[in-house]
Amino acid sequence: MRLKGRIHPEAAAELQEAARWYDDEQAGVGDDFLSAAAAAVRGILDWPQAGAPFPGWNDQPMVRSRHMKVFPYRVLYYIEGDRVTFLAFAHEKRKPGYWTPRYADQF
Repeated sequence: MRLKGRIHPEAAAELQEAARWYDDEQAGVGDDFLSAAAAAVRGILDWPQAGAPFPGWNDQPMVRSRHMKVFPYRVLYYIEGDRVTFLAFAHEKRKPGYWTPRYADQF
């Protein structure tokens, strides 16, 4: 059974911002970035337990992450019941842990 997904509003905004940045650098790359993000999300919804637990995370539910192909981004998420909550589409080299306050948000 495929799980349902929801994207934190700040994660949705950062995804669009990164796509715009890539498009500003080279036309069309923003679409490639969004396609890579969509593929990662589909993979997570199909195989949610496959993502690696976030290092040092001790709370439950466990935050997991999955690398986006081609781009230096990770999708951070957690599973609760039949739902996956996507917390961030985070650049792997910038601002580690900036997304952690989103974990407690009841959006």
